[in-house]
Amino acid sequence: MKPIIIAHRGNNFSFPENTLAGLRSAFELGCTAVEFDIQMTADEKLIVLHDTNTLRTSGVNNAALTCSYQELSAISVHEPSRLGDQHKPSPISQLEEVLQLLSDFPNTHAYIEIKEESLEQRGHQKVLDKLLPIAQNYAKQCTVISFDLPVLGMIREQSNLAIGWVLYHYDDESLAKATASKPDYLIIDQAKLQLDLPSWSGSWKWMIYGVDVADLAFRHYENGIEYIETDALQNLLADERLKP
Repeated sequence: MKPIIIAHRGNNFSFPENTLAGLRSAFELGCTAVEFDIQMTADEKLIVLHDTNTLRTSGVNNAALTCSYQELSAISVHEPSRLGDQHKPSPISQLEEVLQLLSDFPNTHAYIEIKEESLEQRGHQKVLDKLLPIAQNYAKQCTVISFDLPVLGMIREQSNLAIGWVLYHYDDESLAKATASKPDYLIIDQAKLQLDLPSWSGSWKWMIYGVDVADLAFRHYENGIEYIETDALQNLLADERLKP
């Protein structure tokens, strides 16, 4: 047995984050799960983007939440400051385009993170009105995650999609909320967990992020954490114990 490796924003070790090419690369390398972020544009399109601004990933200073998708589609998010022009152009994808990858890789899974900024600016229900019909087509292959616990409760009421709560804190208050809400996954930065602490037991599965070394992945796995999210996908998959 071994931990399940999740490609954080796709294979962002070699490709721009949250791009169709980077997500496809993760699956082609044999990774069975990816995580990516969604925001909502001014014309209510769900796009795969982490930041509310395109400056970091494109060099072009556009506010994603106040631009239309048509405006944003002209921008290449190839991360020039990190990767040069080797992946130019890399357009911003809509959620539907990315989820279509799951049809090509039927034994894989996607973790869709709804960013809090879009929930605050557009409203929880408006985001869900767009998200749920799309995600429902891939219900067996996707899980919706967020730092925002209320939106996860709404998803549970309105669909049969799996949900995951991304924790800010590993403390008694979070445990009480998790016990009451019973998400399918609890997700946290591995730096906030002590390796000698047992993870909270419950109906959920544990996922941690920020693990870039295979030995650390196995240490957490021995502590009951099965799902390991990484930014160093190729490094982890190169380890004999984690090869697909």
